[in-house]
Amino acid sequence: MTVWRWLILLCVVALLTWAGSGMIALHRSTPAAAQLDAAQRQLRDGDLEQAADTARQVLSREPSQGRAFGILARALEAEGSDAQRVARYETASRRAPRDAQIRAWLAAHELQDGDIAHAITQIDALLTIAPGSRRDVLAATAQLAQDPAFAEALADHLADRPQWRTAVLRAVVAQKTPAASDNLHGALHARGDLTPAETARWIDGMLAEGRWGSAYARWIGSLPQTNTRVPALYNGDFDTFPTSAGFDWRVRPTTGVVFDRIIGPGSGHAARLTFLGRPVARAGLEHPLLLAPGTYRLDLMTRAPDLQADQGLDWALTCADGRTRIGNGARMRRSATWVKASLQFDVPDTGCEGQWLRLINPAPRGVAQTLRGELHLAALTVTLQASTGVDDAQATPATP
Repeated sequence: MTVWRWLILLCVVALLTWAGSGMIALHRSTPAAAQLDAAQRQLRDGDLEQAADTARQVLSREPSQGRAFGILARALEAEGSDAQRVARYETASRRAPRDAQIRAWLAAHELQDGDIAHAITQIDALLTIAPGSRRDVLAATAQLAQDPAFAEALADHLADRPQWRTAVLRAVVAQKTPAASDNLHGALHARGDLTPAETARWIDGMLAEGRWGSAYARWIGSLPQTNTRVPALYNGDFDTFPTSAGFDWRVRPTTGVVFDRIIGPGSGHAARLTFLGRPVARAGLEHPLLLAPGTYRLDLMTRAPDLQADQGLDWALTCADGRTRIGNGARMRRSATWVKASLQFDVPDTGCEGQWLRLINPAPRGVAQTLRGELHLAALTVTLQASTGVDDAQATPATP
């Protein structure tokens, strides 16, 4: 990371807590407190000499007054050697451990000195004592993770499970800066200290950033090693309960829809969606795909013994942006027996690195989208096809 980048981020960390320093002024009304409030104002107004004198007056009467040490350290920042300045700030941090500005200054100084581990200790304290600045401190910490050395040291600290571990990992993903996210998550993964939930958020972050190839590679690496080739549509037989992570089925919480698994045709499994009589636009079942340009066909088996739906249910395929539609159909209606359905679609040559397969209700919004009964799904596959120009196939009876 370049020097200017470091300095900008250090300034951010130091300045973020300035507004939060007001928390230090929450105290009982005493003569010393009134004097320190005055010294704080003098400090803000740039009257450093007077602020230092006021702080010294308080310390001459109350040597243990922590706020005074903090004000004195800031007022004398331009005086003495670097070691003397550090010593004053370290004394202030011991006497006033909840002074966020002191902690921020020490964090910035230690980062400049390359003492990353101690800087992270100060950041840890900031995240505890300055709740009003917590979001900004997390964002700055996430930005700093763009530097590999900082990310490694932060991973070491996160191994101790600080209370803000999840928050900083979420912040790294939310900022959509690939280097920071990969540095920190990669460091934790190398230590064997990345949970499945954290891995899932990392992969979802890659998807949100448009890095579908990287997300797929990371997800594949997290699967148990087998000799079986991973199909284009993973877990299409619902052999395992959907994890809602990576390139497995995503079961989104949806009002009026309950998802579970049942025994499917033959000896396999099937998904069962139970609709509770509420309007539903999306059924909450979707699957990310990573398909190269070409013509494909979705095949599945479906049963809907008591489904009540104005227009049945469809499968919709879009590119990763969620807007560019590349396929729609394989209409599923009420059926007492298992039937086959299929949908042919084309992945364009450009602009469609990843795809989403979603179960949707094609009926007009409102009461017409009310769904009741059950829909069963099994044996879903996506296969590359030779170009035939055949239209979407309709549901046809199948032998279980």
